[in-house]
Amino acid sequence: MKSFAAAALVASVTAIDNATFDFMKYVSEHGKSYTTVEEFNMRQALFAERNEFIQAFNADTNNTSRVGHNFLSDWTAEELKNLRGLDTTHVNDEEPTHFATQEVSAVSTYNWCSTENDMSKDKCTPVKNQGQCGSCWAFSATETVESAIAIFNDATPVQYSPQQLVSCSSAYGNGGCNGGWYYYAWNYLKTHAQVSEADYPYTSGNFGITGTCTVNESQGLVNTDSPTDYVRVGHTNADMMTAIKRQPTSVAIDASSSTFNYYTTGVITSGCGTSIDHAVVAVGYGTENGTDYFLVRNSWGSSWGDNGFVKIAQSSTNGQPGYCGINTDPYYPNARYA
Repeated sequence: MKSFAAAALVASVTAIDNATFDFMKYVSEHGKSYTTVEEFNMRQALFAERNEFIQAFNADTNNTSRVGHNFLSDWTAEELKNLRGLDTTHVNDEEPTHFATQEVSAVSTYNWCSTENDMSKDKCTPVKNQGQCGSCWAFSATETVESAIAIFNDATPVQYSPQQLVSCSSAYGNGGCNGGWYYYAWNYLKTHAQVSEADYPYTSGNFGITGTCTVNESQGLVNTDSPTDYVRVGHTNADMMTAIKRQPTSVAIDASSSTFNYYTTGVITSGCGTSIDHAVVAVGYGTENGTDYFLVRNSWGSSWGDNGFVKIAQSSTNGQPGYCGINTDPYYPNARYA
C-alpha cells in the first residue's frame, strides 16, 4: 500500500513538473514576464487550459486545420476581446454592387501577397501588429488601400498610417481602440489624405490608447475616391473571388474561437462561429487537400498563424455568413494618389 501511494505521489509530482516545465519553456520562447506570483499562477492556468484544447483539437482527424501555442496562450478572455475591434452595433443595409460577371469554374491559386497573381508581383506591405488596441478595422482599411494603390499604379507597396485612422476618424463613426469599420475609415479618407507610417507611426498598440489626432495633412499621400470611395461585394464565393482577384478585399470575421486564436496551418472548416467581431483582409484564394479557401491576412503580427495569415474555407452554402462569417461584409476601396 505504501509503495503504491509513493508511486502515485511521484507520478503526481512528475506531472506537475512537466506542466510547469512546458509553461516555463513557453514563457522563455515568447519573452513573457509577470509581476507577481499570483499573476504567474493565473497565466499558467490559462496556458494549461489552452494546451488541453490544442492537444484535443489536433487529435481530432475531422479537423482540417491545426492549432498551436502563440503569444495569446496566456491571455485572459478580456485581453483577447480587446483585439477584436469591429463595431458590432452597426448594421449595414447597403446593397452589394460588385458581383461575379461569370461563374468561376475552378479555383486556382491567387495571392496578392506573393507572386502568384496576374502581375507576378507582391503587392502587399509586411504583416503588421495592432497590439493591445481594437484597431483591426484601421489596419484592414489601410492595408487594402496600400495594395490598391500598388496594383493600379504598378508601384511598390508603401506603408500608410493606421494611427491616423485610429486617432483622427472619430467624426466618421469610428471609436479608435474601441472599434470601428473599414468603410468609415474610407469615408474619412475621401477628404483627408492618408500619410505614411513613417510620418505618423503607430503607437496605440502599446497601451491601447486611441490618442489625440496630430496628423500633418500637408504630408498626405493617398485618398479614396469621391463620391464612390468603396464598393460592397456580393456574398457568393464567386463574387468574393472576382473581387479579390481585382484587389485585396476587407472582410469581417468571427475571431472569438480558440480555433482561430491558435491557428497554425491548414484550412479552417470547423470550430469557428459566425458572429463577426474582427476586421481582416482577404488577399487570395486557392484549394488545399480538396478544400477551397480564402487566404486572409491578419493584423496580429507575423508570429501569429501561418506567418500572419490564415486559410478560411469558402462558404459551403455559396453565400453568407460563410465559415467564420467571412462572406458577410466584403468591401474594397477605390483609392488614388492625393
